[in-house]
Amino acid sequence: MSVNVRRHRLYLFLLTAIYLHQSTANPSTSSNNSYQQLEEYVVSSPIPHEASVLPNDHPFSSVYGYESGILDTPRNVTVISSTQLEAISLKDVRDFTKLTTSSYTGSNFGSPTTPSIRGQAADTLLNGMRKGLTNNGNGLPLNTNSLESVNILKGPPSVMVGVSQYVGGYVDLLTKRPSGYNEGRLDLTIDSEGMRKIALDQNFALNESSSLRISLSGEDSTDYYWDDFRRQTAAFYAAYEWIPNEQYKLEFMADYYQANYTENWGINRPTQDLIDHNQYVTGIGSSGGFGDSLITTGTTEINRTARLHGEGDDSNGEYLSLQMIHTLRPSPELSIVNNSLFQYRDRDIYSSYAYNEALRDNIRFENRSEFRGTFDFFGFEHRFNLGAAISYQDVWATNDYYHEPANAWDLANQGYDDISVNDAGVFLDPSASNFLNAVPVYSESPRGQLSFLPGSTSNSYFFPGIGDDYNTNGTNDGIPDGQPDGVFVLGNQDSNDSQITGIGIFLQDEIQLNQRVSLLLGARLDYVHVETADPLYDDMMRYMSAFFLPDELAAAGVKKGEDSHEDFVPNYNVGLVYKLSASQRLYANYNYSESIPTDLGGGIALPESGQLDHESFNTVSELYELGYKATFLDDTLYYSANIFQQSRNEPQSIGPDQKVEAHGFESELHYQPSERFFFIVGYSYIDSVTQNGVVSSRVPISDVASTGGSYDYSTFYGFSGYDAKTPAVPTHIINGLIAHQFTERFSSTLGLLITAPMDLSFNVPGEYTYNSNDTPTGEPLRSAEIPWQYSLDLGFKYETEHWALALRILNLTDAENWGAVNSIYGNDSVYAELPRRYELSASLKW
Repeated sequence: MSVNVRRHRLYLFLLTAIYLHQSTANPSTSSNNSYQQLEEYVVSSPIPHEASVLPNDHPFSSVYGYESGILDTPRNVTVISSTQLEAISLKDVRDFTKLTTSSYTGSNFGSPTTPSIRGQAADTLLNGMRKGLTNNGNGLPLNTNSLESVNILKGPPSVMVGVSQYVGGYVDLLTKRPSGYNEGRLDLTIDSEGMRKIALDQNFALNESSSLRISLSGEDSTDYYWDDFRRQTAAFYAAYEWIPNEQYKLEFMADYYQANYTENWGINRPTQDLIDHNQYVTGIGSSGGFGDSLITTGTTEINRTARLHGEGDDSNGEYLSLQMIHTLRPSPELSIVNNSLFQYRDRDIYSSYAYNEALRDNIRFENRSEFRGTFDFFGFEHRFNLGAAISYQDVWATNDYYHEPANAWDLANQGYDDISVNDAGVFLDPSASNFLNAVPVYSESPRGQLSFLPGSTSNSYFFPGIGDDYNTNGTNDGIPDGQPDGVFVLGNQDSNDSQITGIGIFLQDEIQLNQRVSLLLGARLDYVHVETADPLYDDMMRYMSAFFLPDELAAAGVKKGEDSHEDFVPNYNVGLVYKLSASQRLYANYNYSESIPTDLGGGIALPESGQLDHESFNTVSELYELGYKATFLDDTLYYSANIFQQSRNEPQSIGPDQKVEAHGFESELHYQPSERFFFIVGYSYIDSVTQNGVVSSRVPISDVASTGGSYDYSTFYGFSGYDAKTPAVPTHIINGLIAHQFTERFSSTLGLLITAPMDLSFNVPGEYTYNSNDTPTGEPLRSAEIPWQYSLDLGFKYETEHWALALRILNLTDAENWGAVNSIYGNDSVYAELPRRYELSASLKW
């Protein structure tokens, strides 16, 4: 019997057991659905809503559309209020792990734009609508200017949202809404490492039925701790609300964000000695991009402020969103909601070590209509959400990761002006090498020592009959010696010029079987039409024309790579909630989803062959989850615990999607007896294995002698058929936050985060590994490990009616912690976390 069959039977058994238990517990149940009357349970709290951190005080609609309480939702959901976000001084999506379980997020080259949940980059929503337009969690820094609160769901989104390949969980960013009063505040924030931020927030009560809120913010943080690191941002947000009567509400939100920043690769050549003792292996290597090597010259202590970068490193981006939500309530039993979201994104990255990326004028639009209501059918009460959605996105994106020999440079003995690649190393002469893996993107300006930003084609090409007689001595390539062997252009299967149109219909139905048991059924079907093409075909032909005659290129007969595909993508869920008592619930949930592939910028790229793989449009993910939720002590204490089992495919920028199996346990406790005190603690255990993967460097540099050793890197190795521990996923995470208001004006907070050891990359026996030519190597993959780590944050605040001062000491004990990176580069990079720093904020309120 297969493992999946056993899981299905176990799951069905558990669902049946819960149902039979409720029947036994209610012997009076009969065919006419009469049942034992339970006491009515009304959630109440002595704490003002805006000050409460108790999840049971914050009903939400992020999961099923209709407003639901935390107890009656058969999923693990974390509700993060504005009070909590302020308490942790949210700056970065990596801070979410301070407030929720299973959410450790790697550094993602210093600019993570989404957190990770259950070991995978999360999906991101904006007021219930998918943001998309990213493929690996990397992008613009988090924009907190518009942010009010956050809902985090563990596991795949519901049928209302629809599923992408990011099924570990999602983050719903809930933006600010007008308060209906004329009030505002000004915030200034600085810290001891050079951060400078300003934010202005103003509410306007326009009349009895309409109100407006405007927020402005800016940051100018330069040379921030790490050498030459900077972040400069500007943001504008406006929210308008019109409520002319009790039946209708209109909400309109506009958000603009601009950022100029540098990525942070971290320190290259990570070893266990570097992590444990700051010892760095020296030696200058070659930087051709494939098959590079170096001879080690010793070890030395390195400053944690060092990072791999060069002169001219630069990243820029703009983001605009326009969102409109109409809510119509024709009767108490029915509401009609129409949600529209338009997004525009344009950004680029130049990193001299050398990764380059350009996403130009990308747009996404989605409109979703929902009919939410309640009705009785055959004696059962139904609460439903019936809807349809249409979406369209247009992505133009290209990158070059083939010339990224991160371990070539010696940070201890080379200046940052030495860290760069030039035209000769990137833009090869195809008439001599018979090979290309990058071409100039002629629409882009020069960067660093490069005359143009480089990019790789999406699919690969072969030009027969031109080039040099490269393979001689009777090679069996089918081409006689003395004749041109042709030119091979290697695509990266990530660049894309794609358009995706989607139409989906869905139904979520919550059926109250009796006073103790509710059954949730949800289903969705999406029709998807994809058109994709190589974005750099014209640039490739222009570059080739500098080396070959037009007649030679025409005779090669190379056509532009392009393809289209249409498919139907289903997903469904089944949930059961059993009411143990008025304030306690058991729940079970099963989720099945299929999803389409995701590549650079959230688009879909052509594979090497130039033809879409139709099987990749039916990537399956399954989730099994069982949990318990309860409130105690007059609703002042909330507790939840759950176990889960999930299988998924995780998209990668290099190589095939990774197959991941994860199971774990999650638990959260929130206690807030009064407005003056709250306590939050969370614990998660995750056992995650990855069954295939690709790495840039096979082993750490410490695998060779520290002096005189020959170290090879940047050749790409892979593995398959082995359950390797998933890198950058701590098996245990503990987070805690305590806040206490000592007097009417003075308060303090203390935050704690503990993470268990985690591998930087894969550890795999040699019999499962292969090289970039798919040839078995017999050589193992190895990686260094980040040990147990902790950080403490301490904060103090003095607040009056019109002003406030806050001092936060982040990383109180000055622990020298490390952050994990993308597993592909686990032997090429490790991220030095920030030291102790002092943050001072001043606020004026009116």
